[in-house]
Amino acid sequence: MRHRRVTKIILSVVIPTFNSAQYLVDCLDSVAREATAGVEFILVDGASSDETLDICKRYRDVLDVIMSEPDSGQSEAFNKGFRRARGRYFTWLNSDDVICPGSLRGVLDFLSKSDEAWITANTIYLNADGRVIRYLCGGGFEAFAVRLGLLNIFGPSSFIHRDLYQKVGPLNEEMHYCMDAEYWWRIVSSGQRFIRMPIYFWGLRLHDQAKTASAVVGGECPPAMAAEALQIRKQYHPCKSSFARWLALCLVRMYRILNFSLPRSILATLRNRGKSLVNG
Repeated sequence: MRHRRVTKIILSVVIPTFNSAQYLVDCLDSVAREATAGVEFILVDGASSDETLDICKRYRDVLDVIMSEPDSGQSEAFNKGFRRARGRYFTWLNSDDVICPGSLRGVLDFLSKSDEAWITANTIYLNADGRVIRYLCGGGFEAFAVRLGLLNIFGPSSFIHRDLYQKVGPLNEEMHYCMDAEYWWRIVSSGQRFIRMPIYFWGLRLHDQAKTASAVVGGECPPAMAAEALQIRKQYHPCKSSFARWLALCLVRMYRILNFSLPRSILATLRNRGKSLVNG
């Protein structure tokens, strides 16, 4: 059990959930395994009708805040949690995903020594059973790609300084699929760039009930998600054609080969594909 008398919170992790009992135990097991001084966990439940709250009660020793009340969706849950957050940096963890084993102490060490406003890490795609599909290792901020309408960031594994959140404002609660992408573009539009820490932080579970899973793996995009993505393009990079985005993707892939981020992703995937990231 972690030490509870913490006077300085470096990182606040918001966990939004709604009727997610099927995967919540794996998520909270990963929280309990990684929990350490300097990190707080805020669970925001949208008034679930399944066993979600019963499960949460079993993890009271690692969940600093448990909120349960109706909300309009994931974006509102994020904002509720961030309003309660005490940390210098904010992030979130979806309740069907997991923190990668051994990652949080490295993240905390990095954040405790940094004054950067926006920091991102790397991500691992998991299947419904929590086994590795693919490692994703990104590079730094690629300004040339941004100018062509492509932003190199994984929605999971991003850390926002409290001051930047207060400057940019809360997430858009009218969005239910692309709220994170809209937020990253809003931050970029404010003139802020990110730096990347070389840590795989979040295991993103892709399963049939996940609302964006199909689009993530290149399948069919839900109509509401496509509409939100179009809204983002019109607002933040309206003059970028499909060809410009295709060109940006090609250039980014070449760049990631040259800076070895893509080869590192491939090698890590080959070494670990099929391994379980749940239950330690």
